[in-house]
Amino acid sequence: MDFFTDDEYEPGYSIEQKVIYGSLGIGGGITITGMMIYFLGSVRVGGALLILGMIAGLLPYGVLSFLKNRAVREMENQFPSFLNDLAESKRGGMTILKAFESAKDTDYGRLNSEVEKVHTDLTWGIPFPEVMERFSKRMKASPVIQESLSIIIQSFQSGGNITDTIESVAENASDLKEVLQSKRSQLKQQLFIMYIIYFLFIGITIGIYVMLSQLLGLGSQEAGALQGIGEVLGGDGGSAGPTNFCGKDILAARPFCSTAKIFGFIPTNITDLGSSYATKYAYGKMAYYKSLLFTMLMVQGMCTAAVSGQISEGSPSAGVKHAIIMMPIAFIVFMLVLRPMGV
Repeated sequence: MDFFTDDEYEPGYSIEQKVIYGSLGIGGGITITGMMIYFLGSVRVGGALLILGMIAGLLPYGVLSFLKNRAVREMENQFPSFLNDLAESKRGGMTILKAFESAKDTDYGRLNSEVEKVHTDLTWGIPFPEVMERFSKRMKASPVIQESLSIIIQSFQSGGNITDTIESVAENASDLKEVLQSKRSQLKQQLFIMYIIYFLFIGITIGIYVMLSQLLGLGSQEAGALQGIGEVLGGDGGSAGPTNFCGKDILAARPFCSTAKIFGFIPTNITDLGSSYATKYAYGKMAYYKSLLFTMLMVQGMCTAAVSGQISEGSPSAGVKHAIIMMPIAFIVFMLVLRPMGV
């Protein structure tokens, strides 16, 4: 996919925009359908469609952002070599057109497509400064390349020695590349720490629920180790623990109770978490605490992934690849370890 287009000379939506807008439309349609089914009474089906709609709407954008950031990084890595070859061709007596014609036959990875665009523009007789301006506009995602091209354009327009300018810019770009590589190698340690912290958070979450299930008797007719805590917290019965959070009186808990039904955190035969049977076996409290911890894991996974993307590649959207690793691991661990407890 070509992420680098000039909107001024290529009207209409790019493939990237079509994918993003299309995924948002499809995701929005699925989400609206899920909301309708949810409010009609089918909580599990409606909730599943809601989640699917959000994933369908947001995941393509995250994947495209990651791919674009990777493409920019690859082009920045090849850019100094391209400039050095260009300066060498110019110093050998070639014209700008011949220099780019020679460069387009060299392997610069993702940068080759841009070199070919520049060569094509030059063969059509478009002035060199205008061609470089177009190149710079296409490279708006890379400040490093944009600034380098801006210096070359100014040197050409002011009548300076374009060959010396290109060599100087190439040297500066090479130095910057080495600095960025050194920075990335140092930041890998921080990235490793982020993963360790998140996996520790998963373990702590499991430990918290195990402790709560024993203290409050979640999913059991027993009152739990904290028998009589209801007298302190204003619960029901004096020995059954805190109030049934999934009763009709606590509106803020309803999203968590619905989440429990969607992911099967409670027995399938429980349809009303506010019933006396659900209260007797503490299924309401169990649904609330499982869903609360599950939501915390997912939110923490998204935030940790975004921070990891910012650390490793300078963009939170680049964290999508970390989210694809972190969140499924947390989901699988939760479903295998905590979901069956008390069900």
